[in-house]
Amino acid sequence: MLPIFFDTRELDKRAKDKFALSEDVLMENAASALEKAVIYQREQISCLILTGSGNNGADGYALARRLSGGYDERKTRVYVCPVSEPKSPMCILQATRAKNCGVEIINIEDLNTFIGAEGVNVIVDCIFGSGYHGELPKNAIYAIECVMQAKEASFIACDVPSGIDINGNVSEHTFCADVTVTMGALKMCLYSSAAKDFCGKIICAPLGISPFLFEGLQDESCTIKPLAHLLEKSDMCLPFREKQNVHKGTFGHVAVISGEKEGASVLSSLAALRFGAGLVTLVRENDSSPLPYVPYELMQSKNIPERANTIALGMGLGHGKARPYFDVLKANPKINAVLDADVFYEESLAELLEVRSKERCSTVLTPHPKEFSSLLKICSVGEYDIVEVQEQRVELAKAFCEKFPNTVLVLKGANVLICYKERDSSCVELYVNPRGSAALAKAGSGDVLSGMIAALLAQGYSAINASITASLAHAYAGASFKVNYALTPMDLINRLQSSFYGTKFLK
Repeated sequence: MLPIFFDTRELDKRAKDKFALSEDVLMENAASALEKAVIYQREQISCLILTGSGNNGADGYALARRLSGGYDERKTRVYVCPVSEPKSPMCILQATRAKNCGVEIINIEDLNTFIGAEGVNVIVDCIFGSGYHGELPKNAIYAIECVMQAKEASFIACDVPSGIDINGNVSEHTFCADVTVTMGALKMCLYSSAAKDFCGKIICAPLGISPFLFEGLQDESCTIKPLAHLLEKSDMCLPFREKQNVHKGTFGHVAVISGEKEGASVLSSLAALRFGAGLVTLVRENDSSPLPYVPYELMQSKNIPERANTIALGMGLGHGKARPYFDVLKANPKINAVLDADVFYEESLAELLEVRSKERCSTVLTPHPKEFSSLLKICSVGEYDIVEVQEQRVELAKAFCEKFPNTVLVLKGANVLICYKERDSSCVELYVNPRGSAALAKAGSGDVLSGMIAALLAQGYSAINASITASLAHAYAGASFKVNYALTPMDLINRLQSSFYGTKFLK
């Protein structure tokens, strides 16, 4: 689990003040990290660096100086194209150093011709970085459009791809990187859903001191706190069974409520069983005759079994049908709940969450952005359309969890947000799962996730740990399917076994 910060400028300042690191030292380490990323890309390097007028541009000039002259037998060519002329003191200094080393400067007017003629194979964006706001200037748009035509080149961004603002919103002409080398600490803007297609692989570069010192995590005097934490594979605690003197009841009983679209509840049920629940019952209130296509291992009932300790509700349920089950969950706070899909359009949901947030209940909500928009309105947090929800994911997730403590929100998207606040805590915990893939953009994938979370709740996981582990396992199982357009929910369920064979992360 790695810390993510909203803004790292104060951390830069702290590094200078507390550790006496000059701006020059910080910049040299930034350029060194960029240099490693460039060298890794090709045997023979022809590198073009786009520079701006501030310290991101200064990083680019420092990189050019370090690359100039080549490496042993490696032939290295390096060029700088100033998108805007140096203005900050460090940018002016680094530009002078680069020119003194013989770095060739390309006029932006010649950029389009240059790209086609010189066979550039590595392009580095040092235009704006984390300083971008407002709209991209015409020169920057032109430069980015020119270089993006070099389809065979590798694209590297310095700190933050130009065009992504501090909130993770993306400009129409954003630089699209294969690798982003971000400086000092991870930044939240890199992990918005919109930014995911533009950042590529994210590398965090140290700036001359260890991450622990730079981030101040061990320093009580440091007032700069992470906004969120980035989840890693090691944060996934799969429910491997160590004790042998057990029975099916040891691992909990999940009741999955079926409704209008019964296939969704079947998928959730199968996922719950595959992910370790001891018993799973498909509750079909309107029809007592068993469904012929339901696997034998799933039980079917008209009623919620008395010993069920977890209820999963909403998947394919239909609108206006949740109230009786809400009453059950209000009357039985010890029953775990996973709420998804159609329940987010039920007006009575706010009352249920209000009741359960006052108790020590395990409640997990798993909306996608459209459902979250409805949830926010129903719960009187505010009215936001889908675009606004996507642009303000972090703020809205935190606002929701402030209002409903003891409730875990799993906000689905290209990067999943998991948000939670304990009633007695003063802060909201926020986690980012960056492992989601396009393979999961398929009807039924969300139903599988709901079943997985329910399974872990039934087995005794806390709501937050169940959400983290299920979300990670869901993402890794999806990513393991190489033909990403062909993944089906049943493939995903089966991958919960094959993807983690030989892996052992115990809770």
